[in-house]
Parts: sequence; C-alpha cells; structure tokens
Amino acid sequence: MGWNGCVLFGAIISATDPVAVVALLKELGTSKRIGTLIEGESLLNDGTAMVIFMIALEMVAGENITYPEMGRKFVQLSFGGPLLGLLSAVILVLWLSRVHNKPVLEANLTVTFAYITFYIAERPEVHVSGILALVVLGLFMARAGKTRISAESEHVVHSVWQSIGFSAETIIFCLSGLMIGARASEVLDWASLGKIIVLYVLLHIIRFTLLMMFLPLMNCFGYPIDWKHCALMTWGALRGALALFLALIVERNQKVEKKTRELILLYCSAIAMLTLVVNGTTTGAVVERLGLSKETPTSKKFMYMFVQQVKAHSRKRQAQLINNQINSSIGLIIDQD
Repeated sequence: MGWNGCVLFGAIISATDPVAVVALLKELGTSKRIGTLIEGESLLNDGTAMVIFMIALEMVAGENITYPEMGRKFVQLSFGGPLLGLLSAVILVLWLSRVHNKPVLEANLTVTFAYITFYIAERPEVHVSGILALVVLGLFMARAGKTRISAESEHVVHSVWQSIGFSAETIIFCLSGLMIGARASEVLDWASLGKIIVLYVLLHIIRFTLLMMFLPLMNCFGYPIDWKHCALMTWGALRGALALFLALIVERNQKVEKKTRELILLYCSAIAMLTLVVNGTTTGAVVERLGLSKETPTSKKFMYMFVQQVKAHSRKRQAQLINNQINSSIGLIIDQD
C-alpha cells in the first residue's frame, strides 16, 4: 500500500471496541473509573477515527484534496457532528418529557432519533460526522435525558438497545468473516501472516508509548492514573465492530485499488480476531497481575468470615425453628389428648 493507504488503515485500526472488556472489569470488581476511562476513550476515539477515515478514503480514492480543504473538512466533520447531535438530543428530551409510562413509544423514539440523526449527518448536503453526532446524543441523554424516561420504560429501552447492538455486531462479524474467507486464499500467505503478527505487537507498543507520553497531561484532568492503568488500557483496546465496518466500506469502494482493499480487509479482520481471542480472554489475568482488582487478600478474608457467620446464624435459626415446630406439635398432641 502507498502512504495514503497506510493512513487509511491506521485510521481504521485505531478505533477500539472495549464493550467486552468493560463488562469483564465490572464482574471483576475493579474501580469504576477504569471502566469509565476505557469506555469514554473509545467513544471519542471512534469518532475521531471516523473523521480521519472519511478524509483519507477520499485521498485513497483519487480525490485531489488540498491542505486547506482537508482542514476545512476536518473542522466541519469534527464540530458539525456534535452540534447536530446536541440539537437532536434537545428535541428528543423535549419529546420524551411529554410522554409518560409508554414503554413502546419511548423505546421507538430513542431508536428513531438515533437513526435519523446519523442519516441526516451523513447526507451529502450536511456531511458531518454521524458517529460524533451519536456520541453527543448519547452523552446528553445519559446526563440530562435519562430522567425523562419513565421508570417503567427504562428496562424496555435498555433491552431494545441491547438487542439492536447484539444483532448489529453479529451481522458485521458474519459479513466480514464471509468476505475475508472468500479472499483469504488470494492474499493470505506466510509473508502476510508474519506481517499480521508484527503488526499486532506494534499496535500494543505504539499505544502504550503514546499513553505514557501523555500521562502527565492526562493526570492534570479528571482521574489520576499511573502506568498500570495505561497497561490495562493498552491490553484492553480490542478491535471489533467499527474496525470491521470501516474495512467493509473500503472493500466495497471500487475507486480504491484492489490490492489496498484486500490488504485492509485482511489486516483489520486478523487484528480484530487476535485482540478478541487473545486480549479478550486474558484481560482478567492482566487485571489480577497488575493488582487493579478490588479483591485483596484482606477483603477475601473478611468475606469468608462474613459468610461463615451467616451460615452459623442460619443453622442456629434453623434449629430454633425446628424446636419451635416440635414443641408446637407436642403441645397440639397433648391438647388433643
């Protein structure tokens, strides 16, 4: 691939998908701020990667873009999307405030506004970042709009979005698997396999290096973190649905050179598989190794003592109930006699 193709691939592979890691961190009982950092970084990272991807894709497709025009597009995509998302969120909140205890309508409103916002953002007449628009829409709803959803409908809305997310990710993984399987025999060889392994290692080295470079700056804002958090953020940066989705967009663009399309699809699919299989299954061990889990030996000891006390109290209470039942039965027999 040429330089522009490498920039396009870098924009795609930088998009992280930490959903599985965040869920695992919650199960392990780690600090909530770690999950918040990883999830928040992913939201903004995906939006930024999408903006760079759209500009790089035009360059790879042969469009003549000057540097001033590139800067104008970057500003338009980066700031236009959040403004559109904020406007859509305000309208959605006002609409939800006029609906009460109607689960079907409230769930449909959230889904409809999300898709309409993305559709309007990606229209050629508007041409702003749809992902950044949805990020701002979601953040506004989580901050100010969540209270507009009635308590009776909250579970329904959550279930609907879980189903949509699961279905969308499943479809993307199936499509990418079918497409890469059809082309694997054409582009996959021992040299490509070696490059995939080297690329997988370099991704972690580059990410950890950059996180450590910006560590002093990050500690000036928000939660203080150290090198252990950077190591966990590096290992937990899975590549998933968004990277595969962008790779499929490139593969279907006939203006891009065939070799570039095949390599991007191959490398993105391979890196997504490696991070999901290797990183996703070993994150729990990494958390334990780094000592970021809340379950210390002291806390485990106290939990064991508490469980033993509960068991002893339960056995004592059970014996009392049995004795009371026996006494009641004896008294009833004596009364009958």
